[in-house]
Amino acid sequence: MVVLAASVVTKGGKPLLSRQFLGLPRSRLESLLSSFPRLVSPASEHTVLEASGVRFVYTPLEDLYVLLITNTQSNILLDLGTLALVTRILTELASGGRGGAVGEQDVLRVSFEILSAWDEVVSLGWRENVNLQQVRSVLEMESHEEKIQEIIARNKEHEAKEELKRRAKQLEVQRREMTRRGQNPYSSNSSSGFSQQQSSYTPVPASTYEQPRYDAAPSSAPKFKTKGMQLGGSKGRKNDSGLAEALGGLNVDDEPILMPRHHDDEQQHQAATPPAAPPAPAKNANPFGEVEESDVNLVIRETLSLALNRDGGLNSISLKGDLDLRITDPSKAVVVISLPPPSSYAGSVGANDLQFKTHPNVDKKAWADRGEIRLKEGKKGFPVGQGLGVLKWRMTGKDESSVPVSINCWPSTDGGNSTINLEYELENTTLELHQLVISIPLPEGAEPTISEAPTVGSYAINPHTGALDWSIDVVSEDAGTTTGSMEFEVECDDAGAFFPVNIEFVSQTTLCGVKVLSVIDPADNQPVDHSIDVLLAAEDYAVV
Repeated sequence: MVVLAASVVTKGGKPLLSRQFLGLPRSRLESLLSSFPRLVSPASEHTVLEASGVRFVYTPLEDLYVLLITNTQSNILLDLGTLALVTRILTELASGGRGGAVGEQDVLRVSFEILSAWDEVVSLGWRENVNLQQVRSVLEMESHEEKIQEIIARNKEHEAKEELKRRAKQLEVQRREMTRRGQNPYSSNSSSGFSQQQSSYTPVPASTYEQPRYDAAPSSAPKFKTKGMQLGGSKGRKNDSGLAEALGGLNVDDEPILMPRHHDDEQQHQAATPPAAPPAPAKNANPFGEVEESDVNLVIRETLSLALNRDGGLNSISLKGDLDLRITDPSKAVVVISLPPPSSYAGSVGANDLQFKTHPNVDKKAWADRGEIRLKEGKKGFPVGQGLGVLKWRMTGKDESSVPVSINCWPSTDGGNSTINLEYELENTTLELHQLVISIPLPEGAEPTISEAPTVGSYAINPHTGALDWSIDVVSEDAGTTTGSMEFEVECDDAGAFFPVNIEFVSQTTLCGVKVLSVIDPADNQPVDHSIDVLLAAEDYAVV
């Protein structure tokens, strides 16, 4: 069977949407669609008719027709099956899954979604071996990166609101303190009384200033980190007074209170806030170094998002991977890439759900049966000079057998002090993890005391996050570093302050077992010289 087009028209002959699967001129298609309603006999019980050298297979829906335009030699039974699936997809999307009548506005509202779903059913005029449930699974593919960005944006907004509330509360506490001392908090010299309490601070002369210096404030004085409490040159003083006036008329005098003298507002802001973390590396950058690329270069990337609970169980796991093919020599544009077939991954993913999706130009049957990435019949070759994602996969579930490394963080509190026992264990011994970093948040201003040094690796306090980072260069059976532990103490009585524990690592082995077995030229079945770049990275790995 060859499906030329799938369309939706009103009973008055107005085309609403149409998807051409083969080369059918627009004028020809519009002529066929406009003439179709006139060919339908109201008394006819058949839903198939032929005219103008094509066959119409249609289904009436209230005031609409859903029809397939095929050639006259197509199989009627296959046409009817395809029409039934196309109609169900349209009805479900247009009605929002609620069922019932579908109108013209319903179709136009989700026209792009309908066309995308139809593309999964028919490819280049031929019916794909898919059912409605498989089409739903394809359409429900979610973007994990988009979810992460939305969560980050919401967290930033929440933190900004909390910071505003905290600063307003600090100013209110200061005003009450000054009122209690009999001072007017809104007068021009109202800050003098507060400045006297800070007499232990010595301003840094502007002529000798090179880098911002952070002076610790006495425990008896409240901390203020707002720009209203910073002093600088004349320009900085003018901006500080304007901010203080906007916050309620509070001014500052000539004596520095918390921060050293700075040259401009930008330096003041940098001194008042911790240094920003260095920019993250590019998504496709390989920390193991650049791979020397051949004329055929294969790039495999996997990103892992995983949430462990504090009891050691698995809350969720999400793995996303893709295989990119990059060809620079036109003479090697037609190749066959051999990978393990999809049926062979059950042992590495356990009970988790692993789904694969190939590029539309890739032969799906060859991939499903033999694990081969090859072009469909009739395709001339893969693109040259640019990367092409030929295979994507996604794994989700809650099977703990896929956890690469487990983390046990055990805080215990006693008399205002907390003892934290930390341990890791490599669960998947086929992996070799590099640059493993276990980051434990610490209470603000807390200084940990190491009671048991790490058995493997080293530790340091991260100056950007204030967390304790435990770093291990290589975790593997060959290196003898499959397990490790450390212990430290902190003045804190809240065990929840040490969560979430974040984990980062990279590996040159994929988690689900996707690997390139061979690359051959189908013309002579000879191997083709190629290069492989593989990277597994933990994107959002935490104990919550």
